[in-house]
Amino acid sequence: MQAALLDRPAALVLVVTLLAGAALGAGLTSLVSEGLSTPPPLRILASDDVGVNSYVMIEVDDGDNDERQEVTWTMHTFTFSTEGEASGLLTWDFGDGATAVGPVVEHAFETSGRHTVTVVDADEPGRVASVDVRVELQGEVVSDNMECTCAPTAKSTLVDLQVTPEAVSIDVEVRVEHEGSSESCSLRNPLQECHVRVLVERVKEGDVVARDEVFDATFRENELLIPFTVEAVDLQDGESLRLRLETDQLRDWHKPTTTWMTAV
Repeated sequence: MQAALLDRPAALVLVVTLLAGAALGAGLTSLVSEGLSTPPPLRILASDDVGVNSYVMIEVDDGDNDERQEVTWTMHTFTFSTEGEASGLLTWDFGDGATAVGPVVEHAFETSGRHTVTVVDADEPGRVASVDVRVELQGEVVSDNMECTCAPTAKSTLVDLQVTPEAVSIDVEVRVEHEGSSESCSLRNPLQECHVRVLVERVKEGDVVARDEVFDATFRENELLIPFTVEAVDLQDGESLRLRLETDQLRDWHKPTTTWMTAV
């Protein structure tokens, strides 16, 4: 009985020692866990979800009946940054062959469509984030005066819609204005009414593979608006989309302007 009583303090010391060790171990484990805690994931902040590129082409005739094209592109610029502190240098990939580094970067996409932007933390390659942005196209073409298809020197008025395979629909408006020395359309007799035809052509390697007639009629106004929508574009590899504007009236002298917006 006395031996058992004498051993009790030693047992208490052992229990206290074990509890203290457990507490110390838990503390060390907590410190180690805090030191190795995973940083929060990166998240990309984009200045815009959708941007619009602008394409303007003006046909200029210097009097030699050989038009030259003056083209102006205006690209929408996106700004990208991240939410979440990076431990290293941030490397950006815009998916179109262009890259950048830094916490805040800017980029303009030359083609319309959907683009995926990716950022990677250089010190922790596992920290990756991506975001999708969309680029639409607004176009305008001011063509030179149309010539009758019956004229020996007649040239087709062609409008390249600059469409990419991701386009799903195109809202188009063709505006035909009378210009020239002949009498205005409003003064024409029924046999000499002004005329215009609008064709949508699918082209591959320079050859027309499909053609749809949008408008073909005479008119007696000095300004004619022809709005229409091209739906279910669905271009195949190597194909492009264009408009062909024609007139069958020998005495017509019209200057067409074509505007459009491409949705992707």
